[in-house]
Amino acid sequence: MRTLFLAVALATLAAVPQASAQSVAGEWNASMNTPGGTREFKIIFQVKGDSLSGTVKRASGDVPLSGTIKGNDVTFAYTIEYGGNPLVLTVTATLKGDTMKGSIDLGGGAQEAFSATRAAASPAS
Repeated sequence: MRTLFLAVALATLAAVPQASAQSVAGEWNASMNTPGGTREFKIIFQVKGDSLSGTVKRASGDVPLSGTIKGNDVTFAYTIEYGGNPLVLTVTATLKGDTMKGSIDLGGGAQEAFSATRAAASPAS
């Protein structure tokens, strides 16, 4: 009987979904290498399940993003205007604590380094 109880308890625990890896929700300070030099910008992520949405805050204007998080793997894309044409930028990164590192695909034309760190929380007023 005791063995049966233990087997049922272990089976129940195995059926419980594991908690998602760390959340990316919130504000991040990001940078990417480009042929013209390093570009810095902010990202604000919202998370719903394994879906990401949010905003990329750039000096030339904010743009929406969408993507996914699966475990520690983060993928998202956003579209900018470059030379009068839309250019889709796709980020693939690995989340580790308060940092993300990976690459950014510049519309299929090139890949460059991407990194981000979680922004410090604003002090309460």
